[in-house]
Amino acid sequence: MTELNTTVEKVVEWIVEKKGEDIKYIDVRNKSSFTDFFVICNGNGDIHTKAIANHIIDMAREHKIKMLGKEGLDKGRWILLDLVDVVVHIFDTPQREFYRLEDLWDKIPERTNE
Repeated sequence: MTELNTTVEKVVEWIVEKKGEDIKYIDVRNKSSFTDFFVICNGNGDIHTKAIANHIIDMAREHKIKMLGKEGLDKGRWILLDLVDVVVHIFDTPQREFYRLEDLWDKIPERTNE
């Protein structure tokens, strides 16, 4: 990965440390105006997804990575962490299969500068 993707690399590493599953990242720079990358993973239940999210929050704070917001920590079914250039989606397996976020973003055409 290039220097631009350092936060993605760190987030993936932190997810691996907490045994997150099916980790993917999507470059949305040409499809989105609000972030550059999505990192998507799932845990095997709400306790696991919350542990992954809390680890990312702690590590982002430790590495001085700005966090704009977090959603879904109360239920742990779909947790979203906004790290400015990277938005992290942590799903439990049924939610990930239902929403199929990767498929949704694959269908969005790239923006052009025309």
